[in-house]
Amino acid sequence: MSIRKKNSVIISLIILLCFGSCADVARAQSGDQLKLDPARISWIDLSFYAKNFWVEVSTEVQLRSLAASELDAFLPAASEGEPIKPLTPEVAEIIIHTTIAPKGRPPVSIDNRIWFNPTDASALGRIRLRRGEDDFKKIYRFMDRGVFRHRIEPKNKSEARLEPDEWTDIKDNYYPYDMNQINCPCVSERSALIYILSAVAMSKSDTPQKICVFGKRQLHRVQLQKEGIHPIKVDYIEKKQEKEIRKDSIVKALKMVITAQPVSPLIKDAENFSFMGFQKDISVYIKPASGLPVYISGIIPTVGKADLKLQKALVKE
Repeated sequence: MSIRKKNSVIISLIILLCFGSCADVARAQSGDQLKLDPARISWIDLSFYAKNFWVEVSTEVQLRSLAASELDAFLPAASEGEPIKPLTPEVAEIIIHTTIAPKGRPPVSIDNRIWFNPTDASALGRIRLRRGEDDFKKIYRFMDRGVFRHRIEPKNKSEARLEPDEWTDIKDNYYPYDMNQINCPCVSERSALIYILSAVAMSKSDTPQKICVFGKRQLHRVQLQKEGIHPIKVDYIEKKQEKEIRKDSIVKALKMVITAQPVSPLIKDAENFSFMGFQKDISVYIKPASGLPVYISGIIPTVGKADLKLQKALVKE
C-alpha cells in the first residue's frame, strides 16, 4: 500500500474513532421523489467536538443558501451531459469544516462545501479540500448522466506548502450512470442526508425512505428507517438570536437508522458508503419536534463503535 493510501486510511480511522427533481415524505416509496419543505428545518449551525487520548476533533456544520445564478462560478464545466438544474432561485448549501489534531502530529483540516436543491435534495455540486496530510482539492459537478470530478493535488511536498491554485497534479474523471436503469428520480449527496433526516424525522410516516446517493466514485441506494423513540443524554448550547440556553438533560429522540448498498452491486472495486465518517450500523438520533440531530453513532470494522455528540446549535426563531 502506498504512503498516500496508508495516510488516507489513518485519517479515516482517526475520525471514526474520535467521533466515538426527489411526492410527500410521508408517502415516499422507493423510486418516488422527495418533496421537502426548507422552512421546516430548524437548525442553521451545528457544532461537534470530541477528544480522547489520541486525538482531538472539532466539526462545524453550516446550512446556508446561495443564489442559483452564482453556482456556475464555483463548479467546472463538463463536456458529457447537462448539469442538474436549480429548481429554485436559491440553492441550499452545507459547509462542513473539520479539524483533526492527532497526538504528536500536525493537525489536518478537511472542508466540504455541498450545493443541492432544497425541495428534493438533488445534488448540484460539491468541493472537498484537505490540507495537512494527503492534500487534495476535488470539485464535483452533478450531471444528468453522471458526475464529473476535477481533481487537483500537489505533485510533491514542496507544492503541498503552496495554495491549491498552485498545485500541478491535475486530473479529470467522469462517473456515468443511467437514471432510467437505476430507477433513481434524482441523485443526492452524502452530506445532504443530515438535511433530509431532519425533514423525515418530522414527518408522521414510518415508511422507510429510499434515496440514491453519490459517494466518492459511485452511487449507493440509501434507506432511512425510523426505529422508535429513545432516551438520549444531551449537553449542548442552543443559541437563538442573541440568547443562549444550555440543554443538559435526557431527551426523547427519534432513532433513524441509515443502511446502504451499491446501486450496481457487481461494480469493480466497490467503495464503502459513509456518512459523517461512519460506515456501518449508522444511527442518528433526532428531536422529532424540531428535527435537530443530537447524537450520531456507528461502527467501522477493526475500530468498533464511535460516537458523535452535539455541542452547540444555532436554531431559527
